[in-house]
Amino acid sequence: MSDPIEVRIGGKTVQRAVAANDLQAIGRLSAALTTAARLARTMRARAMRGDFASQSRPYSTRRPYIISESYAQAIGTRKRSYAGSQAMHGETGRTIPGNITGGMWSGLRVRNFGAVGAVIEFAGRSLGSRIKKNKRGTNQRVLVANRLKGAQVWKRLRLNPIQPTLREIQGVGTALTALAARALAFGGRTQITSTSGDAILARELAADIQAGRVTRYL
Repeated sequence: MSDPIEVRIGGKTVQRAVAANDLQAIGRLSAALTTAARLARTMRARAMRGDFASQSRPYSTRRPYIISESYAQAIGTRKRSYAGSQAMHGETGRTIPGNITGGMWSGLRVRNFGAVGAVIEFAGRSLGSRIKKNKRGTNQRVLVANRLKGAQVWKRLRLNPIQPTLREIQGVGTALTALAARALAFGGRTQITSTSGDAILARELAADIQAGRVTRYL
């Protein structure tokens, strides 16, 4: 998925923060937001391929697994009752944890954390698998908070889908070190040649920060 990552500053989108003339906050948070946004995009692309920072537990086989009509339609099946969670994911070919309909990942965003920090999180809501009873019968299209979906992935599979890998952490460090070296060289050209960590992430992040690309993530 190459979609941009939504960025929020004090609850506002970058566009609205600019419109509100909150340029001081944008300036303070620029590097943190840009770093988090680039890291989020890198992690999302990796995780949606099934490549995670840690090993997932297997899906459960302990009890029947029943999904709603809307959820079945979203994953391309007519079958709604399975022997267990493992059977459902296996039979439908949706075996990558946290990437069943793609709804949870569509809510991935970055926001400021205090005056100088940033946090990556799941926001918004997307289609869930459960069926909810109501006065008219049942609701076959239940929307679930994406942060709760992420929490369920951890609870059931002991997997944090947005945990960065060691290589990604090293890549961020490489980029920031290179930018610091460039600053100390009074704007001289500094190339990232280190093989420590994710070199692609390091180069992309350095380019983002140098170009002031917070506003590209809208």
